[in-house]
Amino acid sequence: MANENRAINRRVRICMKSERYEVAASLFDAVYGNPHEAQDYEPEPLSPEDELMMGILSDEGSESGYFVKPADPAVLRAKQTGEETDAIENIEIYTEGIMTLIPDGEEYTVAVLYEESELTGMEGATSTVTYRTDDRGLVTMIRSGSVSTALTFRAHHRAICTYDTPYMPFQIGIHALVVDNRLDEDGVLVLDYIVEIRGAKAERCRMEMTVHTDD
Repeated sequence: MANENRAINRRVRICMKSERYEVAASLFDAVYGNPHEAQDYEPEPLSPEDELMMGILSDEGSESGYFVKPADPAVLRAKQTGEETDAIENIEIYTEGIMTLIPDGEEYTVAVLYEESELTGMEGATSTVTYRTDDRGLVTMIRSGSVSTALTFRAHHRAICTYDTPYMPFQIGIHALVVDNRLDEDGVLVLDYIVEIRGAKAERCRMEMTVHTDD
């Protein structure tokens, strides 16, 4: 990537694939801190013992290397046999956006901006995925518009944030298992994480974003 003194904006084509299903783990039952009083904060590390108590197990045979017990046994059967089930939600979205590279010495801040659609349930919102090239393992997803929040992802860390909607605000927890970030190198970002809105079932989500430029 050439180093320049000004921001570089590129129009990009974006493909996002996601898989979601409910899991038995709960982010608000973590053994440290007091989530009932938690405010937005930077991701806090969870030890292997903490993750074990939350039901997150190491599994070298899986794609991500981790097993989290699904809430619905049909999900586990589908994973083992390849059969289809409505308990797993798969979404594939194609859209366009802007990839911005903001130089800072020898490093960059990278931001990928795109509009959400009705397929994600967040029509009218704009999402921006951002990180620094000297710390690709920390990714932030900022949403504004019809809904607003700032989700932070770092592997084996938990973050609590506020999710504002037109109806009421919710407290939401994010626990990332895998952050594979190569957006500025070969246009790929993979996030494997558990997300939980307080008072609702936790879900495991695997999102793969692929960004293509025409240059």
